[in-house]
Amino acid sequence: MEKALASVRDLTDSDQNQAVLDAASALAGGRAAAGRVAGSHGPAVAAEAIAAARSRRRLSELSGPIHLTVVWAMYGETGRMVPRGAHPHGEDFVRTKVRQLDWLTGGLPGVTWSIIACDDGCPDRPSSADLMTDIAAAEGYPGKGHRSVTVLRLAEVIGGDMQVSPAFDRLTSTEQSRKGGSILAGLATAVGTDPTRANGAGRHVVCYTDADLSANLAQLGSLAAPVVAGDKVAGALGQRYGVDGAVLVRADGPVTEPHSTSDKPDKIIVLFRHFVRALLIPSLAHVLDTQAGFKAFDAAALGPAIRQMTSFNESFDVELLIHLAQHYGPRALAVEPIVFTEDYAATNFPSVEPGPRHLAMVRQVVELYDRLVAPIAPVTGEAADLLTLIRTLDLDGYVTLIEHLRAEDTGDPTLFDRRWPVQHLRDILRR
Repeated sequence: MEKALASVRDLTDSDQNQAVLDAASALAGGRAAAGRVAGSHGPAVAAEAIAAARSRRRLSELSGPIHLTVVWAMYGETGRMVPRGAHPHGEDFVRTKVRQLDWLTGGLPGVTWSIIACDDGCPDRPSSADLMTDIAAAEGYPGKGHRSVTVLRLAEVIGGDMQVSPAFDRLTSTEQSRKGGSILAGLATAVGTDPTRANGAGRHVVCYTDADLSANLAQLGSLAAPVVAGDKVAGALGQRYGVDGAVLVRADGPVTEPHSTSDKPDKIIVLFRHFVRALLIPSLAHVLDTQAGFKAFDAAALGPAIRQMTSFNESFDVELLIHLAQHYGPRALAVEPIVFTEDYAATNFPSVEPGPRHLAMVRQVVELYDRLVAPIAPVTGEAADLLTLIRTLDLDGYVTLIEHLRAEDTGDPTLFDRRWPVQHLRDILRR
């Protein structure tokens, strides 16, 4: 049975989570080879350990001081926040994330870190904020400085004096936010409490991620590296698929492209959304995985973009990237391959079948285009024709379109470079 499970990455298994870091230490110290790690722990643990070791090496090569702030949002996360013995989906993710950051930065005196988590109005009792506050107190995590763990409540931020953006400041309830508001509150708090300002030196890198363990924070060095190493990268965006080196760990083990995308049950949904985004927002065409919950930014560059934010739904990521691209240029957004474990247990995300939330995400791209791109660079030609089609697309039409494109997809090796002729899409809708 143990052999059969060797390829599986179980985020609720504390021993396996520690094995990733132990194997990464052996790899980084030259005491083990990748093949030996895979043979001992299986390909999923090995892939994550290799990524962590590479991240540690890249971070160690940077000139400090460097401070890393990690932000995440919480809603209904009390089950995953406790160990598996207390909940079947328990990942003990607060303590585990702290261990990952400690491992990444240990022995690097110029590198410090902090965590800011924001409760998005969690209905659990105790709430995600209450439980995480209790965990931080029980573990003795400091309230400020290196290794500090801070818990925000979005309701208190909304009712308080902190200014995030004009649109955010008009919010009156957490019900008006869907994750995006909490992430922005955490990012704004991080930028406003920049620890590198005290001595006027160093770099502050602000990352946001998901509350679960899908993206191991030991990989953060690989996102910090392009931001810190030069002065022209405003952000480094983790990519779960679509780029060389990215590893997507599924229930049956790790895969890379072309299988990462080709074998996804929602492949056409993902590719169609990217197709729309690439044509309407060409500055983001090179970002294949805009929704990945693992991104890092230069704190100084992030501030002006946050102050322009108006989206708090699933597409807040895209709006943030648009602002950064407009401020600093598309190439200021670097893409970095990551190892990412799919974690559908207790997920809050939509299904893999085409439905209202998927269509809503396409419409949100159009709304962002109308508001942020059209006034500066309106689309023409084929992109303009696509825009017209999307404006008239209802749910039945969207489902029909995705289902027909799926049926046509057999044997087509094209992934994120795929561009469907708009006339072909119109023909499908007329059938």
